[in-house]
Amino acid sequence: MMGDIQKISIYIGKRLSCCILEFLSLMVSLLVRPKRSAIPAIRDDILTTPAVKLSLKIKSGELTSEEVVKAFIDRIKLVNPSINAVVDLRHKEALKDARLLDHRLQQARSGNGDQHLLELPLVGVPFTVKETIALKGAPFTAGLARRKFKRASQSNEAVDQLINAGLIPIGSTNTPCMNLWWDSYNLLYGRTNNPYDLSRIPGGSSGGEASLQAAAGSVVGVGSDLAGSIRIPCSFCGIFGHKPTPFVVSNNGVYPSMRMEQEKLRGVGPMTRYACDLLPMLKIMLKQPEVSKMKLDEPVDLRKIKIFYLDDIGDPFVSKCNSEIVSGLHAAVQHLRSTYGVPAERVLFDEFKYGLFLWSAELNVAGGTLYTTEHEDGRVPFNPYLELIKSVFGSSEFPLNTIVTVLLEKLSSKHKSRSHDYLTKRAADLRKKFYELVGERGVLLMPSHPQPAAHHKTTIFKFLNVAFTAVGNVLQAPITQCPLGMSNEGLPFGLQVIAGPYNDRITLAVAQELSKVFGGWQPVLPGNAAPARGRCNVR
Repeated sequence: MMGDIQKISIYIGKRLSCCILEFLSLMVSLLVRPKRSAIPAIRDDILTTPAVKLSLKIKSGELTSEEVVKAFIDRIKLVNPSINAVVDLRHKEALKDARLLDHRLQQARSGNGDQHLLELPLVGVPFTVKETIALKGAPFTAGLARRKFKRASQSNEAVDQLINAGLIPIGSTNTPCMNLWWDSYNLLYGRTNNPYDLSRIPGGSSGGEASLQAAAGSVVGVGSDLAGSIRIPCSFCGIFGHKPTPFVVSNNGVYPSMRMEQEKLRGVGPMTRYACDLLPMLKIMLKQPEVSKMKLDEPVDLRKIKIFYLDDIGDPFVSKCNSEIVSGLHAAVQHLRSTYGVPAERVLFDEFKYGLFLWSAELNVAGGTLYTTEHEDGRVPFNPYLELIKSVFGSSEFPLNTIVTVLLEKLSSKHKSRSHDYLTKRAADLRKKFYELVGERGVLLMPSHPQPAAHHKTTIFKFLNVAFTAVGNVLQAPITQCPLGMSNEGLPFGLQVIAGPYNDRITLAVAQELSKVFGGWQPVLPGNAAPARGRCNVR
Protein backbone atom coordinates (compact mmCIF):
# COMPACT_ATOMS: atom_id res chain seq x y z
CA MET A 1 0.00 0.00 0.00
CA MET A 2 2.76 2.44 0.96
CA GLY A 3 4.59 1.50 -2.23
CA ASP A 4 1.55 2.36 -4.36
CA ILE A 5 1.11 5.69 -2.59
CA GLN A 6 4.78 6.49 -3.17
CA LYS A 7 4.50 5.67 -6.89
CA ILE A 8 1.41 7.85 -7.22
CA SER A 9 3.15 10.71 -5.41
CA ILE A 10 6.18 10.46 -7.70
CA TYR A 11 3.94 10.42 -10.77
CA ILE A 12 2.00 13.47 -9.58
CA GLY A 13 5.27 15.28 -8.85
CA LYS A 14 6.55 14.57 -12.36
CA ARG A 15 3.30 15.69 -13.98
CA LEU A 16 3.31 18.84 -11.87
CA SER A 17 6.87 19.59 -12.98
CA CYS A 18 5.82 19.12 -16.59
CA CYS A 19 2.81 21.44 -16.11
CA ILE A 20 5.02 24.14 -14.56
CA LEU A 21 7.40 23.96 -17.52
CA GLU A 22 4.45 24.10 -19.92
CA PHE A 23 3.18 27.21 -18.12
CA LEU A 24 6.58 28.90 -18.31
CA SER A 25 6.74 28.04 -22.02
CA LEU A 26 3.30 29.61 -22.51
CA MET A 27 4.34 32.80 -20.70
CA VAL A 28 7.44 33.16 -22.87
CA SER A 29 5.46 32.43 -26.04
CA LEU A 30 3.09 35.29 -25.19
CA LEU A 31 6.09 37.61 -25.35
CA VAL A 32 7.07 36.31 -28.79
CA ARG A 33 5.07 38.30 -31.31
CA PRO A 34 3.42 36.01 -33.88
CA LYS A 35 4.77 36.47 -37.38
CA ARG A 36 2.64 34.64 -39.89
CA SER A 37 4.75 33.79 -42.88
CA ALA A 38 5.56 36.34 -45.52
CA ILE A 39 7.26 33.81 -47.80
CA PRO A 40 6.87 34.87 -51.45
CA ALA A 41 4.40 32.85 -53.52
CA ILE A 42 5.71 29.98 -55.65
CA ARG A 43 5.41 31.00 -59.30
CA ASP A 44 7.58 28.42 -61.06
CA ASP A 45 6.33 24.86 -61.67
CA ILE A 46 9.91 23.60 -61.40
CA LEU A 47 9.82 24.33 -57.68
CA THR A 48 6.78 22.09 -57.08
CA THR A 49 7.92 19.10 -59.12
CA PRO A 50 9.30 15.98 -57.36
CA ALA A 51 12.99 15.29 -57.96
CA VAL A 52 12.33 12.05 -59.88
CA LYS A 53 10.15 13.96 -62.35
CA LEU A 54 12.62 16.80 -62.66
CA SER A 55 15.32 14.28 -63.56
CA LEU A 56 13.12 12.65 -66.20
CA LYS A 57 12.55 16.05 -67.81
CA ILE A 58 16.25 16.86 -67.66
CA LYS A 59 17.21 13.52 -69.24
CA SER A 60 14.63 13.95 -72.02
CA GLY A 61 15.82 17.48 -72.80
CA GLU A 62 12.52 19.08 -71.80
CA LEU A 63 14.44 20.96 -69.10
CA THR A 64 18.13 21.59 -68.55
CA SER A 65 19.86 21.04 -65.25
CA GLU A 66 21.00 24.67 -65.41
CA GLU A 67 17.38 25.86 -65.60
CA VAL A 68 16.42 23.73 -62.61
CA VAL A 69 19.43 24.75 -60.52
CA LYS A 70 18.85 28.42 -61.35
CA ALA A 71 15.17 28.18 -60.35
CA PHE A 72 16.08 26.87 -56.90
CA ILE A 73 18.93 29.35 -56.41
CA ASP A 74 16.58 32.19 -57.29
CA ARG A 75 14.03 30.81 -54.83
CA ILE A 76 16.65 30.62 -52.08
CA LYS A 77 17.51 34.28 -52.65
CA LEU A 78 13.82 35.16 -52.29
CA VAL A 79 13.02 33.18 -49.12
CA ASN A 80 16.27 33.12 -47.19
CA PRO A 81 16.00 36.68 -45.86
CA SER A 82 12.85 35.50 -44.03
CA ILE A 83 13.81 32.00 -42.90
CA ASN A 84 17.64 32.20 -42.65
CA ALA A 85 18.02 28.53 -43.60
CA VAL A 86 20.96 28.64 -46.04
CA VAL A 87 24.37 29.56 -44.62
CA ASP A 88 26.41 29.02 -47.79
CA LEU A 89 25.13 29.21 -51.37
CA ARG A 90 27.15 27.60 -54.18
CA HIS A 91 25.70 29.96 -56.80
CA LYS A 92 28.42 30.13 -59.46
CA GLU A 93 29.85 26.67 -58.76
CA ALA A 94 26.45 24.97 -58.98
CA LEU A 95 25.52 26.65 -62.25
CA LYS A 96 28.90 25.71 -63.72
CA ASP A 97 28.42 22.08 -62.60
CA ALA A 98 24.94 22.07 -64.15
CA ARG A 99 26.16 23.41 -67.49
CA LEU A 100 28.87 20.75 -67.68
CA LEU A 101 26.32 18.06 -66.87
CA ASP A 102 23.89 19.38 -69.51
CA HIS A 103 26.66 19.09 -72.12
CA ARG A 104 27.31 15.47 -71.12
CA LEU A 105 23.59 14.67 -71.20
CA GLN A 106 23.24 16.21 -74.64
CA GLN A 107 26.06 14.02 -75.91
CA ALA A 108 24.46 10.96 -74.29
CA ARG A 109 21.10 11.68 -75.98
CA SER A 110 22.85 11.96 -79.34
CA GLY A 111 24.45 8.54 -78.81
CA ASN A 112 27.99 9.87 -78.59
CA GLY A 113 28.38 10.13 -74.82
CA ASP A 114 28.00 8.16 -71.63
CA GLN A 115 24.65 6.35 -71.92
CA HIS A 116 24.78 5.47 -68.23
CA LEU A 117 23.90 9.09 -67.39
CA LEU A 118 20.43 8.57 -68.85
CA GLU A 119 19.80 5.72 -66.42
CA LEU A 120 20.57 7.67 -63.24
CA PRO A 121 17.31 8.34 -61.34
CA LEU A 122 18.07 11.84 -60.02
CA VAL A 123 20.67 13.13 -62.46
CA GLY A 124 20.67 16.92 -62.84
CA VAL A 125 18.65 17.61 -59.69
CA PRO A 126 19.98 20.15 -57.14
CA PHE A 127 20.30 19.20 -53.48
CA THR A 128 21.28 20.84 -50.19
CA VAL A 129 23.32 19.55 -47.25
CA LYS A 130 23.17 20.14 -43.50
CA GLU A 131 26.20 22.25 -42.58
CA THR A 132 27.55 19.71 -40.06
CA ILE A 133 27.79 17.09 -42.83
CA ALA A 134 30.95 17.59 -44.85
CA LEU A 135 30.61 18.99 -48.37
CA LYS A 136 34.05 19.55 -49.91
CA GLY A 137 34.93 23.24 -49.93
CA ALA A 138 31.83 24.28 -47.99
CA PRO A 139 31.73 25.68 -44.42
CA PHE A 140 32.03 22.98 -41.77
CA THR A 141 31.69 25.02 -38.59
CA ALA A 142 28.78 23.46 -36.66
CA GLY A 143 27.84 27.02 -35.77
CA LEU A 144 30.95 27.55 -33.63
CA ALA A 145 32.49 31.01 -33.90
CA ARG A 146 35.98 29.60 -33.35
CA ARG A 147 35.48 27.33 -36.40
CA LYS A 148 34.27 30.27 -38.51
CA PHE A 149 36.78 29.71 -41.31
CA LYS A 150 36.70 25.90 -41.20
CA ARG A 151 35.97 24.31 -44.59
CA ALA A 152 35.49 20.63 -45.34
CA SER A 153 38.55 19.11 -47.01
CA GLN A 154 36.48 16.26 -48.42
CA SER A 155 32.82 15.30 -48.55
CA ASN A 156 30.89 12.79 -46.51
CA GLU A 157 30.78 9.49 -48.43
CA ALA A 158 27.00 9.63 -48.99
CA VAL A 159 27.25 13.22 -50.25
CA ASP A 160 30.01 12.15 -52.64
CA GLN A 161 27.80 9.33 -53.93
CA LEU A 162 24.98 11.78 -54.65
CA ILE A 163 27.38 14.02 -56.58
CA ASN A 164 28.73 11.03 -58.51
CA ALA A 165 25.13 10.11 -59.36
CA GLY A 166 24.70 13.47 -61.07
CA LEU A 167 23.03 15.56 -58.37
CA ILE A 168 24.22 19.16 -57.98
CA PRO A 169 24.98 20.52 -54.47
CA ILE A 170 23.70 24.11 -54.24
CA GLY A 171 24.17 25.02 -50.58
CA SER A 172 24.62 24.25 -46.90
CA THR A 173 21.84 24.66 -44.33
CA ASN A 174 21.77 25.87 -40.74
CA THR A 175 21.89 23.82 -37.53
CA PRO A 176 22.05 24.50 -33.78
CA CYS A 177 25.51 24.94 -32.32
CA MET A 178 27.29 21.56 -32.51
CA ASN A 179 23.93 19.94 -33.39
CA LEU A 180 23.03 20.27 -29.71
CA TRP A 181 19.33 21.08 -29.65
CA TRP A 182 15.98 20.55 -31.34
CA ASP A 183 15.95 24.11 -32.65
CA SER A 184 18.35 25.60 -35.22
CA TYR A 185 20.11 28.59 -33.69
CA ASN A 186 23.77 29.41 -33.19
CA LEU A 187 25.83 32.53 -32.56
CA LEU A 188 27.64 32.29 -35.91
CA TYR A 189 24.73 32.12 -38.37
CA GLY A 190 21.79 33.15 -36.21
CA ARG A 191 18.27 31.74 -35.95
CA THR A 192 16.38 29.77 -38.59
CA ASN A 193 12.62 30.33 -38.76
CA ASN A 194 9.75 28.02 -39.61
CA PRO A 195 8.34 29.18 -42.96
CA TYR A 196 4.74 28.52 -41.84
CA ASP A 197 5.10 30.92 -38.91
CA LEU A 198 8.29 32.92 -38.54
CA SER A 199 7.84 33.15 -34.77
CA ARG A 200 8.20 29.36 -34.50
CA ILE A 201 11.14 26.99 -34.69
CA PRO A 202 11.83 24.72 -37.67
CA GLY A 203 13.13 21.99 -35.37
CA GLY A 204 16.63 20.65 -35.17
CA SER A 205 19.23 19.78 -35.62
CA SER A 206 18.48 19.50 -39.37
CA GLY A 207 16.19 22.52 -39.10
CA GLY A 208 17.73 24.66 -41.83
CA GLU A 209 17.31 21.80 -44.29
CA ALA A 210 13.65 21.22 -43.38
CA SER A 211 12.80 24.94 -43.39
CA LEU A 212 14.35 25.45 -46.82
CA GLN A 213 12.54 22.50 -48.37
CA ALA A 214 9.21 23.57 -46.88
CA ALA A 215 9.72 27.01 -48.42
CA ALA A 216 10.39 25.34 -51.83
CA GLY A 217 14.04 26.42 -51.83
CA SER A 218 15.21 22.82 -52.23
CA VAL A 219 13.53 19.56 -53.19
CA VAL A 220 15.90 16.98 -51.66
CA GLY A 221 18.70 17.14 -49.13
CA VAL A 222 20.89 15.36 -46.61
CA GLY A 223 20.42 15.45 -42.83
CA SER A 224 21.58 13.45 -39.82
CA ASP A 225 19.61 12.04 -36.91
CA LEU A 226 20.94 11.26 -33.43
CA ALA A 227 17.81 11.78 -31.29
CA GLY A 228 15.26 12.96 -33.84
CA SER A 229 17.35 15.49 -35.76
CA ILE A 230 15.76 14.52 -39.09
CA ARG A 231 12.29 13.57 -37.86
CA ILE A 232 11.51 16.54 -35.60
CA PRO A 233 12.25 19.25 -38.20
CA CYS A 234 10.55 17.23 -40.93
CA SER A 235 7.44 17.02 -38.73
CA PHE A 236 7.52 20.75 -37.87
CA CYS A 237 7.99 21.72 -41.53
CA GLY A 238 5.69 19.16 -43.15
CA ILE A 239 8.18 17.18 -45.25
CA PHE A 240 9.50 13.61 -45.39
CA GLY A 241 12.67 12.30 -43.76
CA HIS A 242 14.29 8.93 -43.20
CA LYS A 243 16.70 7.74 -40.51
CA PRO A 244 18.12 4.53 -42.01
CA THR A 245 19.06 1.28 -40.33
CA PRO A 246 22.34 1.97 -38.47
CA PHE A 247 25.58 1.76 -40.49
CA VAL A 248 23.98 1.30 -43.95
CA VAL A 249 24.80 4.94 -44.83
CA SER A 250 28.23 6.37 -44.00
CA ASN A 251 28.48 8.61 -40.93
CA ASN A 252 31.98 9.79 -41.76
CA GLY A 253 32.49 13.51 -42.11
CA VAL A 254 29.79 14.48 -39.60
CA TYR A 255 30.65 16.93 -36.81
CA PRO A 256 30.92 16.37 -33.88
CA SER A 257 32.63 13.04 -34.45
CA MET A 258 31.53 9.98 -32.49
CA ARG A 259 32.99 6.76 -31.16
CA MET A 260 32.10 3.61 -33.06
CA GLU A 261 29.88 2.39 -30.20
CA GLN A 262 27.87 5.62 -30.40
CA GLU A 263 27.41 5.51 -34.16
CA LYS A 264 24.60 2.96 -33.78
CA LEU A 265 22.42 5.85 -32.58
CA ARG A 266 23.18 8.24 -35.44
CA GLY A 267 22.09 8.00 -39.04
CA VAL A 268 22.79 10.17 -42.08
CA GLY A 269 19.69 10.08 -44.25
CA PRO A 270 17.60 11.76 -46.95
CA MET A 271 15.14 14.60 -46.39
CA THR A 272 12.68 15.23 -49.21
CA ARG A 273 9.58 17.27 -49.97
CA TYR A 274 7.95 14.33 -51.76
CA ALA A 275 7.65 10.74 -50.58
CA CYS A 276 8.58 9.33 -53.98
CA ASP A 277 12.07 10.85 -53.71
CA LEU A 278 13.06 9.09 -50.47
CA LEU A 279 13.74 5.67 -51.99
CA PRO A 280 15.95 6.81 -54.91
CA MET A 281 17.88 9.10 -52.56
CA LEU A 282 18.47 6.30 -50.07
CA LYS A 283 19.53 3.85 -52.79
CA ILE A 284 22.21 6.27 -53.96
CA MET A 285 23.42 7.03 -50.42
CA LEU A 286 23.84 3.39 -49.30
CA LYS A 287 27.25 1.90 -48.68
CA GLN A 288 27.80 -0.61 -51.45
CA PRO A 289 28.30 -3.65 -49.13
CA GLU A 290 24.88 -2.92 -47.57
CA VAL A 291 22.88 -2.82 -50.81
CA SER A 292 22.04 -6.54 -50.89
CA LYS A 293 20.92 -6.57 -47.24
CA MET A 294 18.44 -3.76 -47.80
CA LYS A 295 16.43 -5.36 -50.65
CA LEU A 296 15.14 -1.92 -51.62
CA ASP A 297 13.98 -3.14 -55.03
CA GLU A 298 11.83 -5.85 -53.46
CA PRO A 299 8.14 -4.82 -53.71
CA VAL A 300 6.19 -4.30 -50.49
CA ASP A 301 2.68 -5.79 -50.28
CA LEU A 302 0.85 -3.62 -47.76
CA ARG A 303 -1.81 -6.35 -47.39
CA LYS A 304 0.76 -8.46 -45.57
CA ILE A 305 2.10 -5.97 -43.05
CA LYS A 306 1.17 -5.74 -39.38
CA ILE A 307 0.27 -2.41 -37.83
CA PHE A 308 1.10 -1.44 -34.25
CA TYR A 309 0.61 2.05 -32.92
CA LEU A 310 0.87 4.19 -29.81
CA ASP A 311 -0.14 7.77 -29.08
CA ASP A 312 1.45 8.20 -25.64
CA ILE A 313 4.86 7.02 -24.44
CA GLY A 314 3.75 7.15 -20.80
CA ASP A 315 6.45 9.55 -19.57
CA PRO A 316 4.92 12.00 -17.05
CA PHE A 317 7.73 14.49 -17.73
CA VAL A 318 6.70 14.72 -21.40
CA SER A 319 3.86 16.82 -22.82
CA LYS A 320 0.65 15.02 -23.65
CA CYS A 321 0.09 14.56 -27.35
CA ASN A 322 -1.82 17.32 -29.13
CA SER A 323 -5.36 16.08 -29.92
CA GLU A 324 -4.97 16.88 -33.63
CA ILE A 325 -1.82 14.77 -33.80
CA VAL A 326 -3.58 11.89 -32.05
CA SER A 327 -6.52 12.18 -34.46
CA GLY A 328 -4.16 12.21 -37.43
CA LEU A 329 -2.37 9.11 -36.16
CA HIS A 330 -5.67 7.25 -35.66
CA ALA A 331 -6.81 8.29 -39.15
CA ALA A 332 -3.61 6.88 -40.63
CA VAL A 333 -4.05 3.61 -38.75
CA GLN A 334 -7.69 3.38 -39.81
CA HIS A 335 -6.80 3.99 -43.46
CA LEU A 336 -4.23 1.19 -43.53
CA ARG A 337 -6.54 -1.14 -41.63
CA SER A 338 -9.60 -0.57 -43.83
CA THR A 339 -7.84 -0.26 -47.19
CA TYR A 340 -5.55 -3.27 -46.88
CA GLY A 341 -7.43 -5.41 -44.40
CA VAL A 342 -4.51 -5.57 -41.98
CA PRO A 343 -4.84 -5.84 -38.20
CA ALA A 344 -3.89 -2.87 -36.05
CA GLU A 345 -2.98 -3.16 -32.38
CA ARG A 346 -2.38 -0.39 -29.86
CA VAL A 347 0.77 -1.14 -27.84
CA LEU A 348 2.81 0.46 -25.08
CA PHE A 349 6.32 -0.49 -24.04
CA ASP A 350 7.03 0.25 -20.41
CA GLU A 351 10.60 1.21 -21.38
CA PHE A 352 9.32 4.07 -23.58
CA LYS A 353 8.59 6.15 -20.49
CA TYR A 354 12.36 6.18 -19.81
CA GLY A 355 13.21 6.86 -23.46
CA LEU A 356 15.46 9.87 -23.01
CA PHE A 357 17.34 8.26 -20.13
CA LEU A 358 17.87 5.07 -22.15
CA TRP A 359 19.17 7.14 -25.04
CA SER A 360 21.54 9.06 -22.78
CA ALA A 361 22.92 5.84 -21.29
CA GLU A 362 23.42 4.33 -24.76
CA LEU A 363 25.27 7.47 -25.84
CA ASN A 364 27.52 7.45 -22.79
CA VAL A 365 29.73 4.49 -23.66
CA ALA A 366 33.38 3.55 -23.27
CA GLY A 367 33.76 5.75 -20.21
CA GLY A 368 33.47 8.99 -22.16
CA THR A 369 30.92 11.51 -23.33
CA LEU A 370 30.24 12.82 -26.78
CA TYR A 371 30.36 16.59 -26.54
CA THR A 372 32.37 17.73 -23.54
CA THR A 373 35.69 17.30 -25.36
CA GLU A 374 34.54 17.56 -28.97
CA HIS A 375 34.14 21.27 -29.53
CA GLU A 376 37.06 22.89 -31.32
CA ASP A 377 38.29 19.44 -32.34
CA GLY A 378 38.83 18.39 -28.73
CA ARG A 379 41.64 20.84 -28.05
CA VAL A 380 39.77 22.92 -25.46
CA PRO A 381 37.86 21.24 -22.62
CA PHE A 382 34.24 22.36 -22.44
CA ASN A 383 33.41 23.48 -18.90
CA PRO A 384 29.60 23.84 -18.84
CA TYR A 385 29.59 25.34 -15.33
CA LEU A 386 31.96 28.13 -16.34
CA GLU A 387 30.10 28.71 -19.62
CA LEU A 388 26.79 28.90 -17.74
CA ILE A 389 28.17 31.67 -15.53
CA LYS A 390 29.63 33.47 -18.55
CA SER A 391 26.29 33.25 -20.38
CA VAL A 392 24.60 35.17 -17.54
CA PHE A 393 26.90 38.09 -18.38
CA GLY A 394 26.59 37.58 -22.13
CA SER A 395 30.24 36.58 -22.58
CA SER A 396 29.94 32.89 -23.50
CA GLU A 397 30.75 31.71 -27.00
CA PHE A 398 27.94 29.17 -26.76
CA PRO A 399 24.14 29.51 -26.77
CA LEU A 400 22.39 28.59 -23.53
CA ASN A 401 20.83 25.50 -25.16
CA THR A 402 24.27 24.12 -25.98
CA ILE A 403 25.52 24.72 -22.44
CA VAL A 404 22.45 23.06 -20.91
CA THR A 405 22.84 20.00 -23.16
CA VAL A 406 26.49 19.51 -22.24
CA LEU A 407 25.65 20.06 -18.57
CA LEU A 408 22.94 17.39 -18.72
CA GLU A 409 25.36 15.02 -20.41
CA LYS A 410 27.94 15.65 -17.71
CA LEU A 411 25.35 14.95 -15.00
CA SER A 412 24.03 11.79 -16.67
CA SER A 413 24.77 8.35 -15.26
CA LYS A 414 28.46 7.49 -15.43
CA HIS A 415 29.68 4.64 -17.58
CA LYS A 416 29.65 1.34 -15.66
CA SER A 417 27.76 2.88 -12.75
CA ARG A 418 24.81 0.95 -11.35
CA SER A 419 22.26 3.27 -12.96
CA HIS A 420 24.10 3.20 -16.30
CA ASP A 421 24.20 -0.59 -16.37
CA TYR A 422 20.51 -0.74 -15.44
CA LEU A 423 19.52 1.65 -18.22
CA THR A 424 21.61 -0.06 -20.90
CA LYS A 425 20.05 -3.38 -19.91
CA ARG A 426 16.57 -1.87 -20.19
CA ALA A 427 17.55 -0.53 -23.62
CA ALA A 428 18.65 -4.00 -24.75
CA ASP A 429 15.42 -5.48 -23.36
CA LEU A 430 13.40 -2.88 -25.27
CA ARG A 431 15.12 -3.71 -28.57
CA LYS A 432 14.48 -7.43 -28.03
CA LYS A 433 10.78 -6.83 -27.30
CA PHE A 434 10.42 -4.50 -30.26
CA TYR A 435 12.12 -6.81 -32.76
CA GLU A 436 10.01 -9.73 -31.56
CA LEU A 437 6.84 -7.67 -31.90
CA VAL A 438 7.33 -6.25 -35.40
CA GLY A 439 9.23 -9.20 -36.88
CA GLU A 440 9.91 -8.92 -40.61
CA ARG A 441 6.56 -7.42 -41.63
CA GLY A 442 5.43 -5.19 -38.78
CA VAL A 443 5.59 -1.41 -38.37
CA LEU A 444 5.02 0.81 -35.37
CA LEU A 445 3.27 4.14 -35.97
CA MET A 446 3.71 6.89 -33.37
CA PRO A 447 3.85 10.71 -33.29
CA SER A 448 7.11 12.33 -34.32
CA HIS A 449 6.60 14.91 -31.59
CA PRO A 450 3.77 15.53 -29.10
CA GLN A 451 3.14 19.07 -30.40
CA PRO A 452 3.56 21.13 -33.58
CA ALA A 453 6.44 23.61 -33.82
CA ALA A 454 7.12 25.56 -30.62
CA HIS A 455 7.68 29.29 -30.41
CA HIS A 456 11.24 30.56 -30.43
CA LYS A 457 12.90 30.74 -26.99
CA THR A 458 10.51 28.21 -25.41
CA THR A 459 12.29 24.95 -26.21
CA ILE A 460 14.34 24.97 -23.01
CA PHE A 461 11.10 24.28 -21.11
CA LYS A 462 10.15 21.36 -23.35
CA PHE A 463 13.43 19.61 -24.04
CA LEU A 464 12.16 16.30 -22.61
CA ASN A 465 9.63 16.10 -25.46
CA VAL A 466 12.40 14.79 -27.72
CA ALA A 467 11.86 11.46 -25.94
CA PHE A 468 9.31 10.66 -28.67
CA THR A 469 12.11 10.44 -31.21
CA ALA A 470 15.12 9.60 -29.00
CA VAL A 471 13.56 6.27 -28.04
CA GLY A 472 13.46 5.42 -31.75
CA ASN A 473 17.25 5.79 -31.94
CA VAL A 474 17.53 3.40 -28.98
CA LEU A 475 15.63 0.85 -31.10
CA GLN A 476 18.41 1.05 -33.72
CA ALA A 477 15.77 0.71 -36.41
CA PRO A 478 14.84 2.41 -39.69
CA ILE A 479 12.34 5.24 -39.19
CA THR A 480 10.47 7.35 -41.75
CA GLN A 481 8.78 10.62 -40.80
CA CYS A 482 5.59 11.28 -42.78
CA PRO A 483 3.56 14.53 -42.73
CA LEU A 484 -0.13 14.11 -41.86
CA GLY A 485 -1.54 17.57 -42.37
CA MET A 486 -1.92 20.96 -40.70
CA SER A 487 -3.10 21.93 -37.24
CA ASN A 488 -5.80 24.51 -36.62
CA GLU A 489 -2.98 27.01 -36.17
CA GLY A 490 -1.72 26.26 -39.67
CA LEU A 491 1.32 24.28 -38.53
CA PRO A 492 2.40 20.92 -39.99
CA PHE A 493 2.65 17.73 -37.95
CA GLY A 494 3.48 14.11 -38.72
CA LEU A 495 4.12 10.58 -37.54
CA GLN A 496 7.08 8.23 -37.59
CA VAL A 497 6.92 4.75 -39.11
CA ILE A 498 9.35 2.32 -37.46
CA ALA A 499 10.28 -1.23 -38.59
CA GLY A 500 12.87 -3.85 -37.79
CA PRO A 501 16.50 -3.50 -38.98
CA TYR A 502 17.03 -3.58 -42.76
CA ASN A 503 13.28 -3.21 -43.39
CA ASP A 504 13.64 0.39 -44.56
CA ARG A 505 11.66 -0.45 -47.70
CA ILE A 506 8.57 -1.15 -45.56
CA THR A 507 8.64 2.17 -43.70
CA LEU A 508 9.19 3.98 -47.01
CA ALA A 509 6.27 2.13 -48.63
CA VAL A 510 3.94 3.05 -45.77
CA ALA A 511 5.03 6.70 -46.01
CA GLN A 512 4.39 6.64 -49.76
CA GLU A 513 0.88 5.29 -49.15
CA LEU A 514 0.09 7.86 -46.47
CA SER A 515 1.33 10.67 -48.70
CA LYS A 516 -1.38 9.78 -51.25
CA VAL A 517 -4.10 10.02 -48.62
CA PHE A 518 -2.93 12.91 -46.45
CA GLY A 519 -1.33 14.94 -49.23
CA GLY A 520 2.24 15.21 -47.97
CA TRP A 521 3.88 18.63 -48.14
CA GLN A 522 1.59 21.64 -48.39
CA PRO A 523 2.82 25.00 -49.67
CA VAL A 524 3.29 27.78 -47.14
CA LEU A 525 0.90 30.21 -48.83
CA PRO A 526 -2.55 29.38 -50.25
CA GLY A 527 -3.33 30.43 -53.78
CA ASN A 528 0.14 29.94 -55.25
CA ALA A 529 0.29 30.00 -59.02
CA ALA A 530 2.08 26.65 -59.06
CA PRO A 531 0.20 23.38 -58.28
CA ALA A 532 -0.50 22.84 -54.60
CA ARG A 533 1.26 19.50 -54.48
CA GLY A 534 3.39 17.50 -56.89
CA ARG A 535 2.45 13.94 -57.73
CA CYS A 536 4.74 11.03 -57.08
CA ASN A 537 3.46 8.53 -59.64
CA VAL A 538 6.18 8.69 -62.28
CA ARG A 539 5.46 7.30 -65.74
